[in-house]
Amino acid sequence: MTFTTSYLIGSIVVAALLTYATRIIPFLFFRKNEPSALIRYIEWNMPVMIMVILVFYALKDVKWELYPYGIAEIVGVTITIVSYLKFKNALLSIFLATFTYMILVQQVF
Repeated sequence: MTFTTSYLIGSIVVAALLTYATRIIPFLFFRKNEPSALIRYIEWNMPVMIMVILVFYALKDVKWELYPYGIAEIVGVTITIVSYLKFKNALLSIFLATFTYMILVQQVF
């Protein structure tokens, strides 16, 4: 089955519009309602929740008994925690830790 250029462009446009619609519809329906306390709590704590999940995911396959004994992972997690506590910016913390971890894995260990 071959697809023409107009078919592919049409598919992309339809997918983009539907994706946009799913993002905007909740704001249209609930713009006059105040969010519940649970939603506010989740909104406030979501960056930390995501970082905790990422930390556990990053550490799940570490071979603690083999060289380099998880040193790169420990350094990465430490940088994540320290930078988040200092700057309160989850994206910056994740970026710094990932960058440091990749340098350690590729160049040091």
